[in-house]
Order: sequence, then structure tokens, then C-alpha cells
Amino acid sequence: MDKAKERERQTRYRYLTEIQQMMFVFGEIQDPLADTTMLIEDIVRSQVIEIIVMAAAQAQRRGSRFLAAEDFIFLIRHDRTKVLRLREYLSWKDVRKKVKEREDAGDDIIDDANADKPDRVAKVNIKLSWELANAFSENLADDDSDDDDEMLDAQSDSLKRLKDADDVTRQMTRDEYVHYSECRQASFTFRKNKRFREWANMTAFLDTKLNDEIIDILGFLTFEMVSKITEMALCIKRDLDKAASAAPGAADPPK
Repeated sequence: MDKAKERERQTRYRYLTEIQQMMFVFGEIQDPLADTTMLIEDIVRSQVIEIIVMAAAQAQRRGSRFLAAEDFIFLIRHDRTKVLRLREYLSWKDVRKKVKEREDAGDDIIDDANADKPDRVAKVNIKLSWELANAFSENLADDDSDDDDEMLDAQSDSLKRLKDADDVTRQMTRDEYVHYSECRQASFTFRKNKRFREWANMTAFLDTKLNDEIIDILGFLTFEMVSKITEMALCIKRDLDKAASAAPGAADPPK
């Protein structure tokens, strides 16, 4: 019976290691309870399936059989910071892709004529049909000032995450830091596209195969899901511990 349960667990839960690594990065202990990790995987899987179904419905409303980045951005449009982080993520992905293409072609990566000019990361140009400005984009001059302000907000959130990571790793040994760095690379999709498609049972909900960009977007969103769940759970735990310690008759906290 135990062996049967173990086989069922291995078949159903495909990302326990990656989730444990992500949870550790977001502030949980290094080896969280297996039941907790499985619960998070169940939640993330159900959310991924819901996102895929809703994105497919949005694509149909656009009159397309194929999902696009804007379909997923539409679903998270009310979380502006997450939208901007996703667009920044796609921009850096595009930069890495172009650099690799130039390396494969044997071209020089640095253009001597522009070597002394700091260049900004080119933003991925995704037209969001529901934003009014895009309906008149051909008749309006480009004005990136608002986008730049919003991007600064998204970058400040990223800087906060980096600062938190720096605080966590400040007292780590070299081996502990190496392990922490490996955990930060955990992903649902990087070099795991086939496993991710099978895990989310995509063929049951989609008639077409998702391209690599869409898989990468889902990988970004799953990372954000685990982050949000872990950080909220830890916040609730801290509040409960604080309330318990403040209750009448509670033992004094260790000094």
C-alpha cells in the first residue's frame, strides 16, 4: 500500500523539489513539510490550468486560435507591478536570445562605435488591445515617460527582493551560498517543457501546442505563484505566533 501511494505521489507530483527550493529562497526552512509542498503544487497546478483555459478564451475573443503574450497579460492586468515584471522578463529573454544568435553567427557582441554609450534594455513591444492609447498609437507621438515611471516601480520591487536575498545570505558559508544560488534557479519550465505540458495536462484543454514563449510566461507566473503563497503563509504564521505570545498566560519568548 505504501509503495502504491509512493508511485501515485511520484506520478502526480512532479515539482516537489523545485517548489522546496523556491520556498527556501522566499524565506521558508530548507526542508519544508512534504504535505505543505504537495499542497502548494496542487494549488499551482489548478491555477495554471485555470490561466490556460481563460487565456484560450481570450484568444478566441481576439479571433485567434493561438495564444499570445497579451492574453496572459490581460489576465493579470490589474496587478501592474507583475505585468511590468513580466514585460521586463520577456525583454531580458529577448536580449539573451539575440546575444546567443550573434555568438552562433560569429559576430562581435560589442559594437565599437557604441561601446561608450550605456544602452537600455529594449522593451518588448506588446500591443495591449484593451489600453486606449494603443488604439491611437499611429497618430500619437511615442511617450515613454509613464512607462519609465512604472518600470522604476517594478525595478524597486526587484531591488527589494535582491536586498532581502542579500540579508538572508550575509551570514551564509560558501557552501550554503552555493546551495542558495542553485535554489534561486529553480523553475517549472526551464529545460522542462515536456514535463510541464504533461503536468498541466494541456492537451485536455488546448487544441494547439503552446510555443516556447508562452511556456516561459507560464514559468514566470508559476514562480510568482509560489512566491506569493510562501510569503503570505509566512506572514500569517508570524502574526499567529505574535498573537500567541501576547495571549494571557503565554510563556515568555526566548531571549
